[in-house]
Amino acid sequence: MDDAQHTKVSPRRRDAAATRIRLLDAARELFLANGYNAIGLREVAARAGVDVTLVRRYFGSKQRLFTEATDVSENVEEIRSAADDALGRKMIARVLGVRRDVDAPLFALLRSSGDPSVVARLNAQLDEGLTRNLAQRIAADNSRIRADMVAALLLGIGVQRVLLKKKPMSSARDEDIAAVFLEAFEAITKLPQEG
Repeated sequence: MDDAQHTKVSPRRRDAAATRIRLLDAARELFLANGYNAIGLREVAARAGVDVTLVRRYFGSKQRLFTEATDVSENVEEIRSAADDALGRKMIARVLGVRRDVDAPLFALLRSSGDPSVVARLNAQLDEGLTRNLAQRIAADNSRIRADMVAALLLGIGVQRVLLKKKPMSSARDEDIAAVFLEAFEAITKLPQEG
């Protein structure tokens, strides 16, 4: 009896998880393309191929869906705990790994940055995930400004490649972008780099 009950429950869980992922993917894509204010739950549900009641069931509100769809905290601990000589390489690798719109929650946040609550959240995530930790490692003067400059470089690289598709950045080899970024990273932060 227990096996039969378990068999009935497992597929439902897999379907719920798959539906949730489809909703998050649809939300990222739509928020990236149109911004937070231009998208409603019905559009997200339609893009994911589900009824709008499922969006409300899984996320409760548009704000919560947006928050989860644009969470940029993945791999934050890996960046925070990286050795000084590997930090720049890990950061640029993360930015260069973002290729498709649906994989770019940060850019969905940027597209929606006209909303003050989105700006506050983006600033908080950048501070918590990158700049505060980096500033603590920098011994040179103006460590906070230096950390923000690194964040600006990373954001700019990502925006040019993913949102603007600006050439030559969008078609350049990852190794070439990484090499130039690491030169700038070293000059700004004065942290040791990998050989």
